Amino acid sequence: MAGRKVLGGKGLDNILESFAEFAAELSFNDLPANAIKAGKERLLDSIGCAINAYNCDTAQIGLSLAGRAPREEVSGRILASTQVVAADAAAFINSCMIRNLDFNDTYPGGHPSDSLGALFAVAPQVKALGRKLLTAAVVAYEIFIRVQMAARLRERGWDQGFGISVGAAASLVNLLGLNREVARHAIAITAVGNMPMRATRAGQLSMWKGAATAYAVRNAVFGVQLAAAGMTGPEAPFVGRHGLFDLITGPIDLPPFGREEADFFIPRAKIKYWPVVYNMQALVWAAIELRNKVLPEELASVDVDTYWSAWHESGSEPAKWDPRTRETADHSLPYILAWTLRHGDIDHRAFVPESYCDPSIRPLMNLVKVRVNEEFEKDFPRTVRMRVTAKDRAGRSYEVNIVNPLGHEDNPVSAKELATKFVRQCEPRLGGRRTADALGQWRRIEEQTDVNEAFDAIVVEGRGESARLTET
Repeated sequence: MAGRKVLGGKGLDNILESFAEFAAELSFNDLPANAIKAGKERLLDSIGCAINAYNCDTAQIGLSLAGRAPREEVSGRILASTQVVAADAAAFINSCMIRNLDFNDTYPGGHPSDSLGALFAVAPQVKALGRKLLTAAVVAYEIFIRVQMAARLRERGWDQGFGISVGAAASLVNLLGLNREVARHAIAITAVGNMPMRATRAGQLSMWKGAATAYAVRNAVFGVQLAAAGMTGPEAPFVGRHGLFDLITGPIDLPPFGREEADFFIPRAKIKYWPVVYNMQALVWAAIELRNKVLPEELASVDVDTYWSAWHESGSEPAKWDPRTRETADHSLPYILAWTLRHGDIDHRAFVPESYCDPSIRPLMNLVKVRVNEEFEKDFPRTVRMRVTAKDRAGRSYEVNIVNPLGHEDNPVSAKELATKFVRQCEPRLGGRRTADALGQWRRIEEQTDVNEAFDAIVVEGRGESARLTET
């Protein structure tokens, strides 16, 4: 499959055909160097995020409801554990872990790594080659990012679970080596059954904010299982009557698939340096720089210029100016700014109730005003820009401009920085020696002849078969 090949089909739904063909046919040998590198980085980053949150509340709730699979071929493994349960339940639990801390990678409008919970559940059970896991992950990212780029569902009030579920279904097709016909049905079933509302991420945010995409991933697993068992799906879920075009987006053009470096979008998925919503990454860096110029107690006003989605998501509604849940706090522009101004950085300490409900931080938050800058909006998402201007009580002015913060594709994290993030997240759970071993295993994931070795390396003590499990 050398050279550029635009994929498409002659069926009723050209988008469905292209997704099915890409999912069924992409192999590791088709991947250019940039896709392999980006895929490995994002697998490693997602594993670190999951291990750091392995005992989070959403995953524990999922675990309490998980039952054993009726047959081995529909079973899945839980991250940080040797437990095997029904694959859809394992996928839900895994994606809850990946997503919980809001520290995993992102592309404007969603988090492509949320889809990986399904692959992490199924790959060990089928004793997949590391290169198969990596290739399947690339499939998930490429489909999700294309959907986000073209459909702009977030701007239309729909949640990211649609693209996540379709990408997850396609990635499982690839991992399991299912044919194009099964792929077509699996993707169609998943697409029509998963169109979640953006209300998940409005107002005071709930636990569901960190579980909604996990739910979509769970549904994708079941959709693939149904298709593999012979269930047929609708013939035109994207372009047909009452499909995506008809009901929500109107006609859209998705970038075609190919085999050249420029055809792969996975390097555009941004890796986070701070555990807050991606649109606030630049804000944290701006606050650090501003703090180096003026002490927070001396400030009289702080004005933030940003792009629409950053304002809309983190500064456009009353809840973000008075966060009362952890999920709201890590999406609150004034809170993230105020905390960072006070402390010089931001980490898990900011997201406990005694921090985000602390009345003493509200006056500093109330100094903040935010507006959409039309130039910044025009440049987004290719360029991420944020400007903070402030005045102190003596009338002196300060200005900080941040363009493409660390983790942006034009300002990527280094191998050392990514390893440091992984170690900081895993070492408290695994210890130094085992963390180093896990880092080595996942850095060489494409060399693994059975991914179970890499998954065994991240088992947290006490998370074996004796952990809590509902029998069926």
